[in-house]
Amino acid sequence: MFDTHIPAMVVQGFWLLAALVWFLRRNDELPLMISAFLFYVSSFRLFSLLQGWASLVNIQSFGFNSLNYYTGVEALELITLGESVLLLAYFFFQRQWLAPVAPRLNPYLAAWLKPKLLLFAFVAVPVALVCRVLADRAGETKSLAFEVSGYLYLFPLVLVSVIILMLILWKAGAFTTRSEKNVALAIVAFCAFLTYSPSSRFQFLGWMIAGTVILGSDRAGLRRATTLGAGILAALVMFAAAGALRTLYSSDEGLLVESDSRQTTFERFLSAEDANMLDGFSILQQVYPDMLPFSHGREHLEVLQRPIPRAWWPEKPVGGYMNKLGLTTAESSGTLGISPTLFGSFYAEGGVMGIVLLALVYGAILGKLVNASPRWTPFAAVLVRAVLCAWIVPLLRGGDLANIYSWFGMAFWPCLAVLWFNRRELFAPEPEDEPETETAAATETAPADHQPPAS
Repeated sequence: MFDTHIPAMVVQGFWLLAALVWFLRRNDELPLMISAFLFYVSSFRLFSLLQGWASLVNIQSFGFNSLNYYTGVEALELITLGESVLLLAYFFFQRQWLAPVAPRLNPYLAAWLKPKLLLFAFVAVPVALVCRVLADRAGETKSLAFEVSGYLYLFPLVLVSVIILMLILWKAGAFTTRSEKNVALAIVAFCAFLTYSPSSRFQFLGWMIAGTVILGSDRAGLRRATTLGAGILAALVMFAAAGALRTLYSSDEGLLVESDSRQTTFERFLSAEDANMLDGFSILQQVYPDMLPFSHGREHLEVLQRPIPRAWWPEKPVGGYMNKLGLTTAESSGTLGISPTLFGSFYAEGGVMGIVLLALVYGAILGKLVNASPRWTPFAAVLVRAVLCAWIVPLLRGGDLANIYSWFGMAFWPCLAVLWFNRRELFAPEPEDEPETETAAATETAPADHQPPAS
């Protein structure tokens, strides 16, 4: 009997190889990150299930059918379809070779940004700690999804921007004295410590990927591949180790999520325990369109509604199919959501056609954005690409799109503010140095009768 999952796995393997070739030829890491992540959460996840290294997510207690090999293959094929369309669109619109450049910053901007960033860090870190404590205490008696302000429990994500901006200023040479470097290292180390926990693993993963992109921005070819590979491997190991710290979580209704703290990091990575998006897509297919109609764009419109506090709008529509079905409420003990990848969110918008159309749109936007980056100053180009690479993992993870965009806004608004308030300097092409050098050299070597008169 022919294994029906083989063609989709071959296609995903092809995209992984194509993205590697693209990276070596264009110095563009984004397609490689996209294809590697999707391969791991879909093809490798199904492979680990077939090998018996992992078990399928089981939420039959909520009224869903059990998952099996055929539901997994169907989900894999649809994820592969979305990946193919997205990457083809990206390759079509991204035509530039990204030159290896250090994120240089002119002295005026460095003098403007450095003290403001240090002041912001000294304020943001304690505020983030207070918000985390208050959110944890509120979560003991209230539902975080319904009764606690998202601004409270999402504000600590701002530490991602603090670390990214510290690293890019370091790479730009803005910290010149030993005391400045020691302070910057202390802030980065403390923020890294605060972001490393089982509940904030994607926060930690985001800044580590962005930091790797920044530190390797002035390299190309195999040297850059080595830097990126080492950084991303370290990030994944730390990510899996944080997942291994979680304890078994169950409820009276039945087992929701299996997470054995006794698992080693390697076992957790090998079983793709934290990459059950294939399972999430299979569950989502039971919801749309049988339990809920396709949203036809409302998933994206919810992004505009999410910033409005529920205290101001008590009847604000809820996000996520578990909430929409009424399976999780403010009275529920905890929440449940198995991420279905970004293409699962597209499927909820309009089925297979929704996957094709939205993957095309997202691929075109990402491609055009990266295609424009060589026309900006190196600082802006490196910062934008670092933010994109940090966000691409939670984006591809999928789920509640409004929540994903909330994650982006709360994590990266300081980076966006730096880019916005200095947009004239950062997004304008830098003046060419070579013509000025040639003019100066011509003046120095010109005959005496062609020298400008002394003033």
